[in-house]
Amino acid sequence: MRSGQPLRWFHEVENRLDIVAGTVDGILNALTLASRSFLGHGHVITYTLAFRVGMAAGLTTLFVFFVAHYAQERTALVGIERELNLRPSSHMSATALGRKALVNSALGAVLAAVCGLAGSMTPLLLAMILPGPSWLDLLATLVLLGLMGVALAGTVHGSRVAWGMALFVGGGVLAYIGLELGLVQ
Repeated sequence: MRSGQPLRWFHEVENRLDIVAGTVDGILNALTLASRSFLGHGHVITYTLAFRVGMAAGLTTLFVFFVAHYAQERTALVGIERELNLRPSSHMSATALGRKALVNSALGAVLAAVCGLAGSMTPLLLAMILPGPSWLDLLATLVLLGLMGVALAGTVHGSRVAWGMALFVGGGVLAYIGLELGLVQ
């Protein structure tokens, strides 16, 4: 998210972690928090529930990714200071590079949070409009997660079957844990 217009951010390799992790985290949040609702044992899925789960996913993603990005950027600046044999008291983080690190961290975190919000709300909104039994909504979400794994495997030259199954099964495990925990009654 370091340059260009917002739509170009999605095509930049350096943003892949924010996009993929934010989206997958959002879907997993929805599965964990609302699995009872997916299976018809909790609240009926509504726009309000989708928004509440989405906000929880987006805000936690924003905080976690900001901290992670900023720590990584600051670590890079410390490494540069060492490479240049600068005094320990010289702090590159107080320069324009430090401010750029802060901005880059915030932009990366916002991108991840938006993807987390979208990732968590998408399965819940789909569950509201898909006809049929409620377990079908859960299955559709797991398939969506599996397809994300397949797409991701293509970009990293991995096994499409392994990546797809890993995300599908991982989502199923978290949905089961969410069902047992009964977080959204």
